[in-house]
Amino acid sequence: MSTVPPGSQDPSHATRLAEYAATQAAYLHYDAFRWQAGSFLIAGVFIFWGLLLQQRTPGDVAGVAALLVTALMSTGVLFAHHYRQIYLCKLHRMHELEADLGMRQHLRFKNRDYDAVGPRGHSLDLAVYLLTIAGTPALGIAKNQFEWWYVPPMLLGLAVAFIVARNERLGPVLPEPAAS
Repeated sequence: MSTVPPGSQDPSHATRLAEYAATQAAYLHYDAFRWQAGSFLIAGVFIFWGLLLQQRTPGDVAGVAALLVTALMSTGVLFAHHYRQIYLCKLHRMHELEADLGMRQHLRFKNRDYDAVGPRGHSLDLAVYLLTIAGTPALGIAKNQFEWWYVPPMLLGLAVAFIVARNERLGPVLPEPAAS
């Protein structure tokens, strides 16, 4: 199965191996960076919660704080989702190269020779997102009482979670296989 477009020169074995190594490095970078950036955002939210709990906070201030936390975490989860799409495309290319080169490292997972059990990383991203955006209103309600200010951040958070979950089911847009 050749992945070379018709009319182009077939790359050498060494070229395909170099492309595989570069694609593997990019795949690992995009996967790791999501978690590194997300960790900083989550730590910031926890610090913010600590500051919020130190004093009595009016409902409107807590509501605006919840909106800011939701906006920040929404940006983070959308960023992570974008990076996931990029690394899935990198993984797709590695599958092509592995099939071409007779390698199996990532194809074993695609063909279900091996399968990870438990929640997937992208599902955990979404769970952490939902917990962090619900945390500020929950702390505000626990400390004071329910305020209507908490509704818009929750609606925004649920909308973003829906978008990410829907896009996850659709998957990234991958190129059509080259005609042999």
